[in-house]
Amino acid sequence: MEKLVDDRPLGIYSDQDGFFRSEYQVGTRLIWVRCQHRPGCLECVERVDKLMPDVSKAMPGAIELAENCSRAMIPEFWAKHDISIREGNRLDVWGITITPDLGMARFDISENHDFDYSSPTFSKEDYWNDEPFLLPELPDTHHVYIIRDGDGVLGVEPIRS
Repeated sequence: MEKLVDDRPLGIYSDQDGFFRSEYQVGTRLIWVRCQHRPGCLECVERVDKLMPDVSKAMPGAIELAENCSRAMIPEFWAKHDISIREGNRLDVWGITITPDLGMARFDISENHDFDYSSPTFSKEDYWNDEPFLLPELPDTHHVYIIRDGDGVLGVEPIRS
């Protein structure tokens, strides 16, 4: 796994809570290092590098928890997918905000762009493949936020109204 400290951030900005955020891209994911010390704090970036193996190991559990939450939020989307023969994860982590002082990571989970929504599929009950149908795409605004606390426990972030 590449080290963030070896890369230059895409940008550094302040958030509404008084933290500085350094933004990095690792593959298709965005990683935000959240720090209260100073913009571009390399000590926090180094600490995030040390946390990344544990954060990465937590991703499958975070995706599973997000799917369970998503199923309650948009059951009509999941109903079509459940009857489909199409396999694969519908959700993926596209961003992670890490606060190294707390050992906390916040996963932003939404559409898995590697999943094929555009090709027709068939119902598991349609043994002769007579009636193809298209799967609905995940709504653009649908995101589930999963928190991994300093002890490694995963939980759903409460929805803000």
